[in-house]
Amino acid sequence: MPGPSSSLPPYLVSGASSRAHHGLLTRLHEAASVQEEDEIISKEIRRAKETLAVRGQSTSKLRDTLIILLHCQMLRHRTEDNIEFAFVPALQLAEGGHTLAERRTGYLYLVERLPKKHELNLLLINTIRKDLSSTSSSCVLLALQTIAKIPSTDLAPAVIPLLTSKSLLKHNSPAVRQRTFEALLSLHQLSPNDEQFPLTMNKLLKSLQREDDMSVLAVILRLIRHLLETSAHHIHNDTERLYVIDKCLEAARQNEVRYEGQIAVEVVKVLGALVERKEDFGEHDASQMVSRWVIDTMNEMGSVHGGQGAFLLEICHLANILPALAAHILAQISQLLVPDDQIATSSASPSLPSPNDHVLAIRCLGILPTSMWDGRLEEMQMGVIMHGVNSVDDTIRKLTLSLLQSLSPDLPEMILQTHFDSIRHSTDLSLPMSLANGLTLKEKTQIGRNETASRALEVVEARFQNDGDGYACGVVELLEALESGNDYRDGHVWAEGVRRIQDYLEYRSPSFAHAFTTSVLESLRGMEHSSSDTLIVVFTSIACERLPLEQIPEALDYLSRIIPQHNASTQELIMVTLVALLTCLDDEIAEEKGQMVLNTIQEVQKGSSRYLKKRCQEISTIISRGFLREVKEASSTSKISDILSAIISVHARKTVKTSSSTFTSEPASPPPRADLSTSVLRYDAYQAPKQTSQNKDSYRDRYEVDEESD
Repeated sequence: MPGPSSSLPPYLVSGASSRAHHGLLTRLHEAASVQEEDEIISKEIRRAKETLAVRGQSTSKLRDTLIILLHCQMLRHRTEDNIEFAFVPALQLAEGGHTLAERRTGYLYLVERLPKKHELNLLLINTIRKDLSSTSSSCVLLALQTIAKIPSTDLAPAVIPLLTSKSLLKHNSPAVRQRTFEALLSLHQLSPNDEQFPLTMNKLLKSLQREDDMSVLAVILRLIRHLLETSAHHIHNDTERLYVIDKCLEAARQNEVRYEGQIAVEVVKVLGALVERKEDFGEHDASQMVSRWVIDTMNEMGSVHGGQGAFLLEICHLANILPALAAHILAQISQLLVPDDQIATSSASPSLPSPNDHVLAIRCLGILPTSMWDGRLEEMQMGVIMHGVNSVDDTIRKLTLSLLQSLSPDLPEMILQTHFDSIRHSTDLSLPMSLANGLTLKEKTQIGRNETASRALEVVEARFQNDGDGYACGVVELLEALESGNDYRDGHVWAEGVRRIQDYLEYRSPSFAHAFTTSVLESLRGMEHSSSDTLIVVFTSIACERLPLEQIPEALDYLSRIIPQHNASTQELIMVTLVALLTCLDDEIAEEKGQMVLNTIQEVQKGSSRYLKKRCQEISTIISRGFLREVKEASSTSKISDILSAIISVHARKTVKTSSSTFTSEPASPPPRADLSTSVLRYDAYQAPKQTSQNKDSYRDRYEVDEESD
């Protein structure tokens, strides 16, 4: 028997706000691809634009349309649809909605989509002022949230007198008090650092004393720290410093602050801001008061557990200013690594801590100065730390390596050489956390070599965080060790390693990336034997974006020379890179080097497979007919995949124009491409693209026509 909800319309039980919203969700759910989703969203945005353009549209219709627009903007992949047409209707709804839900939707749309410095902020000021003066807490909260999310310098003088009034600062609703302080903080963050805050430090401390809501307390403490760190309030003498410290600690004691919460963390941050400059306070007063409170608190806590980790981390930051805390912090860290009950009951190797405790202990040691803990931990604790080098948890491994690097660079170097030896001799290999069943010994060995290589790459990253040249040398040595086995001979590429290196370089500085690319090129040119396919893939994938301009001629010479040594997939990468590098040169140099590249590609084309011949033909046409500038303009970025897409599109456009003017007045279809994704280029040994029996003959006919036209 159907339930009682079966008689309700589908949109009411779907979570949608209206039938139109439900229809959109249904169409998006049934879409077969991302492109189809974008088409649906684009049509919905155009429909919304037409709806909002109707004068006198009902407020309920405005609300439903804005909700649909918010959903569309959250899900869309394309961004060419302009959505600024909805700002004015949203402003009208925020001001004149008939219900609180309608006004909330208008405000929500503006908060989510209106840029902070948009000119419509001026029109919003009167609406915000009116709602701040409302007797309804809900209306006040709408205005306060808007100020906190989209503050502006024009808004500040209009609303600050209301924000500093007793009616808001002492409002009965904790949510109103909290957001009032948040709004004041957002507005002051737009002003110069030394500009005076609307509330004095004394008023903030009084608010702190009378407050009993934890969320409001956290915001007030954050405000106090903001004033100290930005010099909006200056501590004039040690007496004032002691007074502020005392009031903050008093508020923490009165509210029985739990040390796994945000309040305790904010208290420690405020204390750190108060004692940050040692020359500003007496050695035996403010510092002792803070140290005494921290030590008493840690004694009350006992061993750290659960959410108290954030509190311990902040105390570690404070220990950089107050070294007296180091001994108590080390006791907590020792407990995290090896609890006392393990030391008392077992003389054997202790069991490893939980991953959370292990990560917390290493992070705490990373914050403390090395001098505070080097040589002060027991042998069992240091053994647990060193065990993290071979942990199955990559977070623990990376944190441990960074910690050892700060302790002594020789330690990561020793670990790195151990990994290299394991890879070369296929002994003592690391394995991932889980393995498929039924693997042969050869398959397990290959998986172990890959996993060990990944861990060696982690060591290289920790070892050379700010040294692009050193990182390149480490990568080259790692790939040479990996190539010493049979797994990566005959054109096989370590695809995971290539991806990891690309991702790592993505977040490095330009100078780091330039040094890396230059060093890899020098290493390749200095290799006596055939260069590593994986290293060639690494170089070609980053040279288009990262190679310094003065190195491009050398790179062109080198790549043109070694292209016959590699398989078809790598040859394709090299040829696309050659085109990309040519587009970076001046016309005169590009013409000279282009002829050399053209000769090389024509040699590669002889005897190559049908697929590679087509690619050679496309690139030869681009270079010989002087279409390099068009390729550069057609490419959205300098990434090798975008360069390849530009080559294909420019070649198709130019050859279609030629064939249509020569053979027929009808536009010819662009030649079909082989099954190669331009976003993910092939790294494996080349295999010819497969054609179905239905289109094999038509593909051959079209291909031959295209070949003749060129």
